[in-house]
Amino acid sequence: MNGLLLSPDADRLFDRGFISFEDHGEVLVSPRVDRDDLLRLGFSQLVYEGAGFAEAGRLWNVSPFLPEQQRYLSYHRSEIFLT
Repeated sequence: MNGLLLSPDADRLFDRGFISFEDHGEVLVSPRVDRDDLLRLGFSQLVYEGAGFAEAGRLWNVSPFLPEQQRYLSYHRSEIFLT
């Protein structure tokens, strides 16, 4: 349960704490991520108002995670995700 299938770019952002996930599946973007870097990587859907950018009008959400996965994501949000 300690694994996510992510594209190489998303995996790198996740491993370095620039993105994370809520238990219900919403993608979190660190306020430290440069808007232009996200656009260059093809993550324009992650450029949203919650991260301080107003270009996109919706949140990016994946499916909710299983309770077993949520434990690992909680650790990632508290210890690795850059706020």
